Amino acid sequence: MPLHLHESGSPTAPALLFLHGSPLSGRMWHPQLQNLTEYHCLAPDLPGHGQSASRPWTGMTALAQELATLIRDRTPTGRAHIVGLSFGGVVAQAMMVHTPEVVDHVILSGTSTRLARWLVLTQKLNEPILRLLSPNQLAALVCMQFGIPKETQNFLRDDFKDFSAQTLSKVLETYGDIEMPAKSTSPTLAVAGAQETFVAKQAARALAKGIPHAQGALIPNAGHVWNLQHPILFNNLVRAWVTQEKLPEGIKPF
Repeated sequence: MPLHLHESGSPTAPALLFLHGSPLSGRMWHPQLQNLTEYHCLAPDLPGHGQSASRPWTGMTALAQELATLIRDRTPTGRAHIVGLSFGGVVAQAMMVHTPEVVDHVILSGTSTRLARWLVLTQKLNEPILRLLSPNQLAALVCMQFGIPKETQNFLRDDFKDFSAQTLSKVLETYGDIEMPAKSTSPTLAVAGAQETFVAKQAARALAKGIPHAQGALIPNAGHVWNLQHPILFNNLVRAWVTQEKLPEGIKPF
């Protein structure tokens, strides 16, 4: 069964592949799909998330290859600009390593470099709590933690109905296996919100330093899921980066 896909724009336009955070889904990219009308926008629900909740997890390499096939099938050039936020940024890095031929420009937002195994195990201690929460309770917790604006929370609540502790475990395990795309030739922008954690900011700096052709920047007054918090700024950043124009005013390079 293919991944559920949110899609907008002309199939002949330059393609943008949006990769969501966890436990959200492709629905989180609604402001981008609605407003980046000059692009062919593709936002899949990744395995275990949203309307792909029933899809089993088969590993990061297999997922990168599946997304590469999606790009080849949906675009005339067989390439797409990749925008990955949080867990989506982990997936984007895997594509840069395993399927670089389909990757054009890249934006990595609020994502991570490889985590120590002990830290991954520490994060997995949250699994029992997740099992006890109702979808509404989980939605409220995630929206508060990620700074998701109240006006956008309702349409995201369905994303939590089928999200499982098993999926959380699989997602967390991937953070211990992240491979730095140290041989990438794709122009890459690693960003973090100014209101994100110290760890997220340090990861953005490490990615900007460790990936060839990469730059880093801090987004003012922004939290983790800032594509919903500041959609106009986010959209303008995407436009600027993929066309190699000057970044929007106020964004501070590292």
